Amino acid sequence: MNTRTRRILAALTGVAALAAGLVTAVPGSAAAASGSWAATDGKLLYTQFRGDMAFVNPDGTSWRSFSPTGDQGAWSADGSQVAFVNPYDDHIRTAWADSESTGVDIAMPTGSGWHPTDPTFRYGGGEIVFTAGGRLRLTAADGTRAPKALFGTDVDGCDSKPSGAVNGMLAFVRTGTSCATTGTPAVWVHNGRTGAFTKLADDANDPSISPDGQSVAFTRSVDGHKQLFTVRTDGTGLTQLTTDAVDHHRPAWSPRGDRIAYDIYFTGSPDTGPSGPQVWIHDLGTGTATRVPQGDGTDVAWQPLRDNAISRVWGSDTYDTNIAASKWTWNTVGTTTPGLSNAGAAVLISKSDAAYATTATSLAGKKRGPVLMTSGTAVDSAVQTELKRMLPKGKTVYLVGGTKVLSSAVASKVTSLGYVAKRLSDVSRYSTSVAVAKAVTSTPKYVFLATGTTYHNALAASSAAGAMGGSGAAVVLLTEGSTMTASVYGYLNKYSPSTTKIITVGTDAESALTKAYKAGKMPNWPSSYTYYRIAGGTPQSNATRLARFWWSLPSNASVASVGSWRGGVSAASAMTTYGPLLWTDVTSLPYDTKRYLMGMSSSLHHVAVFGGNGSVDASLLPKIGAAIGVGTHYAYTPYYKGVAPQTPTAQSLSAGARSAPSPDLGSLRVTATK
Repeated sequence: MNTRTRRILAALTGVAALAAGLVTAVPGSAAAASGSWAATDGKLLYTQFRGDMAFVNPDGTSWRSFSPTGDQGAWSADGSQVAFVNPYDDHIRTAWADSESTGVDIAMPTGSGWHPTDPTFRYGGGEIVFTAGGRLRLTAADGTRAPKALFGTDVDGCDSKPSGAVNGMLAFVRTGTSCATTGTPAVWVHNGRTGAFTKLADDANDPSISPDGQSVAFTRSVDGHKQLFTVRTDGTGLTQLTTDAVDHHRPAWSPRGDRIAYDIYFTGSPDTGPSGPQVWIHDLGTGTATRVPQGDGTDVAWQPLRDNAISRVWGSDTYDTNIAASKWTWNTVGTTTPGLSNAGAAVLISKSDAAYATTATSLAGKKRGPVLMTSGTAVDSAVQTELKRMLPKGKTVYLVGGTKVLSSAVASKVTSLGYVAKRLSDVSRYSTSVAVAKAVTSTPKYVFLATGTTYHNALAASSAAGAMGGSGAAVVLLTEGSTMTASVYGYLNKYSPSTTKIITVGTDAESALTKAYKAGKMPNWPSSYTYYRIAGGTPQSNATRLARFWWSLPSNASVASVGSWRGGVSAASAMTTYGPLLWTDVTSLPYDTKRYLMGMSSSLHHVAVFGGNGSVDASLLPKIGAAIGVGTHYAYTPYYKGVAPQTPTAQSLSAGARSAPSPDLGSLRVTATK
């Protein structure tokens, strides 16, 4: 494995990026695009004859009932969540595998035909495909996207029983060009990356795609009994696995790919026991079949246990951590390391002034470069070294703040190093935020408002704004607590809230907006306008609410100490285009942060922690791992000074490139009038 392994493939989603289906590759190993990562065999989930579900190990041990009401269960790619159908309200629900607490409730659209069946996760776990009304439908596993048809009507048939793989391949049954003209069922496969369709087998049913997305198991009637078959996804290698005089139903491939679980109906007797469905396992190597003790049911699903990833990026102190974060993300000039990016600029801030640091990440994301901290009167030697390492000569280095924040000597040194020094400043942190906003874009689609008297909300907002990357059209403006300065409301007055969405992060920012509007400070605004409110009670809750609003189905997230603005800057700068900034306490994982990680666990496969044990204690790493996955199924890699050890423990993960859904803006909408 490449010793510079970073992160998995993921989709960054800012609101505008989401609408356009923007997909961004995250730093990771060259193998990250393979579409699969190693899994071990976990529990079997099946529906009992009573209509409820149960777990059991493949050897029949550790049987227990699955508490949430439902059937037709399916596992996420890392085994952390179960999706199932609630037959009482025709909703799809999710639950966490370890706790069985209900996750999201995905309601179906109104109208006839929306009776969901056979949910399956696809790609890294962010998407759920299911059947309703004879068509395959698609929804987001986090509930942020309303269900819709997966295929266009020009390629739809009467489709059912989807089975998804992490590489984007999807097997399903098609019984005709429409459900009104159904014929003999056939097994097809759809390539989510290329859009290609391939018919694999006629007179076939119950498909299950293999963990690597390369083969499909299915059933076909032979001499009056349903037998198990396999075929490769290119249509070759058709193989009959069973020949016994019994019907085999609904195969489920083991995560290792060497066994297939299925169910049969057993006709009992006084000597052998009652009749009913039983779960069996077929060994592909030996051809033998073994009954699963206590596994009496149907619709079996086999849990994959995959190792998610946790990284820690840190240095000898908070300033060295800032340099480490840059090394962790950006290429050395003249080299191309798999997983790293080429910087196009850099942003300098004062390492002793949080007031002028909070909006820097929005600019860094737009200009594609790190945020580096230096002394106010000189460019520190470590910063000089890092600039020369990662930024080609002639590129722009932005200085945020006036000469009292970063002196003229700092600008002179930047110039002498061969870069273009560009200062963004004004008389206060508030008017400087306007200067930074203007440098990001002259046509903002989104304006985040956050108080500038503390750093937490503004840093989280700046991370979100910077997440739009080079096409960014989101900016961050600072309020003076619950009031708004003239420079900020003067900026807002130039844009219509009907076309530029105003997002308030925290109650102070919302109060500042309300008071300025009612005082007539934005005379060009209409008598009624809409804004979007993010208002939690703590910095942690504001960050997670913002994350749910802005990022849909993230594969990555960063975590920094709530007590360290420098750690927050480093985390936001290194991860801004890959996932949200979340806050933690030093020795305890806050409730809001933990619940967010758990809620996103179906798609969230990597968390990067910034700072040493003094910022984020080592005891939190297993808690983060359990929140995004199953128990201890995570791989930890330390990146001291931004460099991986020679033998990293992190596994190469992957998630398919996909169009991320737009978040639900309506849930945050507020209409205000004078």
